[in-house]
Amino acid sequence: MAIIDVYPGSPTAIQDAVAAANPGDVVLVHKGVYSERVRLSTDQSNVRIVSHRKNLAILDGRHALSEAFALDNVFGAEISGFAIRNYLSSGITIATGKSNRVIRNWISAISGGSNPTGLSVEQSVGNLLARNTVVRIGKAGSGIGTGIRLNGSTGNWTIDNWIRRNSAHGIEISGSGHNAISGNRIFGNRGEGIMLNELDNTLILGNRLVRNGSNGVNSQGTNSLILNSTIMGNRQNGILWNSNYGFAGFNEITDQRQSGINVNSDFNDIQANRMVRNRLYGVFIRSAHRANFLFRNRFKNNKPRNIKDEGENNSIIPNRLHDDRAARR
Repeated sequence: MAIIDVYPGSPTAIQDAVAAANPGDVVLVHKGVYSERVRLSTDQSNVRIVSHRKNLAILDGRHALSEAFALDNVFGAEISGFAIRNYLSSGITIATGKSNRVIRNWISAISGGSNPTGLSVEQSVGNLLARNTVVRIGKAGSGIGTGIRLNGSTGNWTIDNWIRRNSAHGIEISGSGHNAISGNRIFGNRGEGIMLNELDNTLILGNRLVRNGSNGVNSQGTNSLILNSTIMGNRQNGILWNSNYGFAGFNEITDQRQSGINVNSDFNDIQANRMVRNRLYGVFIRSAHRANFLFRNRFKNNKPRNIKDEGENNSIIPNRLHDDRAARR
């Protein structure tokens, strides 16, 4: 295994080193500004590309290049420690890849093209996106620009990222299944904190979703599990469920401008959450929806009521009001 050192000076310095690397080699990029698009194909699988010092190797697209790193049918690669700014479509893109690692990068000011994204994973399996900072994706006020997007991808882990002030959603997952979103801080995005669309079996664990412009979590995917999270001050609902078989448990859901949890589907479990000062309801089950289960939740100062049930055959048992009496509808 070789270590290939890279220094500024050539417009293709990193790309040249990647082309010369063999599986298992490390491309070590030293401090400086690089203006290039680095593409990895199958031959560059299992190559690690890392910044010598965290965020001091800067890739600047100068508002002309599409993305900083494009991984196309690559497996086992690593992109770590870069500052990435001023690209048009994406900071880092993984397409039809597997088991790649994207770690500790700072991605900002991606603001061109039709749908700019900080980190994009397409048709890929088993990738890790961890401890990245993704901020200011999309032009201010444009309504497009998402921090992290997964599409048609399975078994990926999005862990301990800081995702804030993006023009659309913090995290968007569509057409995918069996992914985990854990320990992320998702603050001040103009759209949804987390948008789940047409997917199955997503774990959302231990996240902080604060002051996003729509819902904290908008779930349109079956069997979404939302656990141990802090969901606070979002402009609409803490959780909006438009799909069946969800589970929300052990969450702190406070100060939403609408309801703590808005249920627009069936067979969901809402257990052991604390819901305080939400401005519409603590839990709102909409008309005709059935067989939802509310159990051992705590409610305080939700307006105008803690629980509103317009549905059919929902089970609401030993929940608690702030005065320790069983919750009333």
